[in-house]
Amino acid sequence: MKKILLILFCVYSCISIAQTQGECIHTISLLDNKLRPLTNTPVTLIETTSKERVAKSTDSQGKVTFELHTGKEWAVNILKMKNCKFIEVPERGKKTGSSTVTYDYEHYERIHRAPVDRSNLSLEKIDQTKLLKPKYKETEASVRLHLLKEDKTALTNYPVNLTGYKIGKTFLGKTDANGFVYFLVPEKNDYEVDIDGIESFNYVDVAEGGEYNLEFTYQPTNIKEKEVNDTITQIIPKESKGTSARIYLKMKVVQAGKIGNEDVYLQMLKANKVYKAKTNSEGVAYFLLPINRKYMVNFRFQKEVDVLNYTDIQGISNAEVSFTYRPDPKFQFPERYIPTPQDLMAKDFLEFITKQFPEPTNDEAMGLTLSWGNENVNALSKEAILQVGFKAKADKGEMYGPPVNISLVVDKSGSMEGDDRIEALKTALLKYVSKLRKTDIVSLVVFDDNSTVVVPAQVMGDGAYMKDMIEDIKAGGGTDIYKGLVDGYEQVLKNFLPKGTNRVILLTDGYGITPTEVIVAKSKEYNAKGVELSAVGVGEGYNQAMLTLLATAGGGLLNFSGQAKDIDKVFQKELSSVLSPCAKDVSVEISYNDKIIFKQLYGFPFQKQEDNIVKMKLDNIYSGLNTLALVKFDLNQANSEIEKSPVIVRMKYFDYKKKKEVALEEKAYLKWSLATGQLELILEAQHKKLYAIAILNQSLKVMAEAFAKNDYKGAKLAVQSTIDQVKKLYPESKEEDVQKLVSTAENYALALTRVMANKGVK
Repeated sequence: MKKILLILFCVYSCISIAQTQGECIHTISLLDNKLRPLTNTPVTLIETTSKERVAKSTDSQGKVTFELHTGKEWAVNILKMKNCKFIEVPERGKKTGSSTVTYDYEHYERIHRAPVDRSNLSLEKIDQTKLLKPKYKETEASVRLHLLKEDKTALTNYPVNLTGYKIGKTFLGKTDANGFVYFLVPEKNDYEVDIDGIESFNYVDVAEGGEYNLEFTYQPTNIKEKEVNDTITQIIPKESKGTSARIYLKMKVVQAGKIGNEDVYLQMLKANKVYKAKTNSEGVAYFLLPINRKYMVNFRFQKEVDVLNYTDIQGISNAEVSFTYRPDPKFQFPERYIPTPQDLMAKDFLEFITKQFPEPTNDEAMGLTLSWGNENVNALSKEAILQVGFKAKADKGEMYGPPVNISLVVDKSGSMEGDDRIEALKTALLKYVSKLRKTDIVSLVVFDDNSTVVVPAQVMGDGAYMKDMIEDIKAGGGTDIYKGLVDGYEQVLKNFLPKGTNRVILLTDGYGITPTEVIVAKSKEYNAKGVELSAVGVGEGYNQAMLTLLATAGGGLLNFSGQAKDIDKVFQKELSSVLSPCAKDVSVEISYNDKIIFKQLYGFPFQKQEDNIVKMKLDNIYSGLNTLALVKFDLNQANSEIEKSPVIVRMKYFDYKKKKEVALEEKAYLKWSLATGQLELILEAQHKKLYAIAILNQSLKVMAEAFAKNDYKGAKLAVQSTIDQVKKLYPESKEEDVQKLVSTAENYALALTRVMANKGVK
């Protein structure tokens, strides 16, 4: 009996606890910028943690009421204005409230305009510190700013500037005894208000000549700063706190085996400023940071740990954060770090293709183009390089692909804030989903340290739900690819289409905390169930080896986007491959004569056959595909007879629209030259660049494999011989992308020299 009573008591207690979740009833009155009610206007609330979504529309009086029984904080989104206010739900009890929101997208867009990195700008400085109530001409404006401190007294004798990017000028000013500062500036320009070294604290936009007045609060921060180049160190009093201009940040740094005296770097994004501090004996560092900015967290031997977002700070703010410092050995001990074949980061030379091959002729889905690096050879020629170009027919907007069931699995870790990656990604995703058919099935999974199914698998419909949730993505946190990937696969399996495309699209810029082999093994389990995977790596820190393994096993596209601006191109390829596939089962056969000897094919996996034949395949052909393979041949005592026997390239593929197999054939002839000097191996600039990158990548692969076998001499020889070969290709001029790889290879060669010295290898 006691046991039953105890169970009943526990059940009752659980119910009571569940019922302690607070309730919030909040009414929003929506006005336009002329203070008129906005009727029948959609208002969407998104819970900031769980990503639960509630959507309603305003009534005939421009009002809408939400009853919230879950979550803690809800972001309010109205049409294009995102996160324009936040509604909090109490932990217990009932809260009733109301607010008025003015829909002024022009103002919203202005205050959320991305900061401009001024490090590369040459801004002319115009001294107007002694300007008093200026008279303006027809094309000028008089700007008067009134600055008050938090106690509403005047901020006197204080430097204030106006910066106009369009005209490339900064106007210098200083407040008077009443807190006023005056400027005389050209009309039809937007101006940023800079105070005390804080850029874009406020703004004044001058549409036409006239007088402009702006009053705002700025509380000077009692702090000493020392700036050397772009690095700022601060001396912060013990009893500091945030101000209207700065947030007071306490950062705890946890590191195994060491506490304190560790450098912390907070890089202000979109600016050439880095705030530096050292942790104390308790592992804590303190900062007073300008608000309205984002900061990337870096440690000495760990880069892009997370992002701190203080763009929506209002009022006086203090913050506490904690990070675990995990030094990266390749930064900490570069002389010891030689990558394994699995960890090798190699730039795919296909990323650097800029030349467009001719469109296919005769209504063919695929085209084939052959060209020699230098078609002329002579008795001194030892090598020849053949470029095999592939071009798929451009997409004309036709959607004849099978039904689509996809899951977008997106890395939202803090490092994604770097290089504008997260914003570029959101823009690309919005374009991507807008082109999906209403009946296509789609889901959205975001991950950092954890994974969240933001949009469960469902038909696309009008796309409003999906677009809202994409726009709500914010960068922050660590990286756990494994959890996100599993959630994405599970969403696809819910609506598996036996005759459709079932695919996970993974986008990430970093490494997961789960070992690569575990992630790949789990992914293969889902691949065996018929779910494909495409992978997109962005930035410089992605795990190229892992993504290659995932995409290869998953049968989807593999793309790398070195810069944020290229993310959109990547998604357009992916979209074309599922909605407008032009060809599949593309096989290529390269046959050659006895005068030349096949040495290597760069760009695609290949199989060398007997009877002078090499075979390769192209997977996942998408509309507009423009790619190539490079084939290296050694010349076997070449003479004039070499002109008679061409290299023959045959391509077969299945044409989706014609519903039949198509075969193409092209021939490439070398020409015998009577010239007596050494002929250049490659003449065309891009061809030369791609070959240089290809052989550098190949040498790094050989180096990694040799090093893994403790063949240190072989590893160094592989790198050094290729460096010498590339320098012969570029005896004078320098190609930036090639030089970056050469520099990487030279660093490896130096590291190998140190390893050999330590181990006594000669």
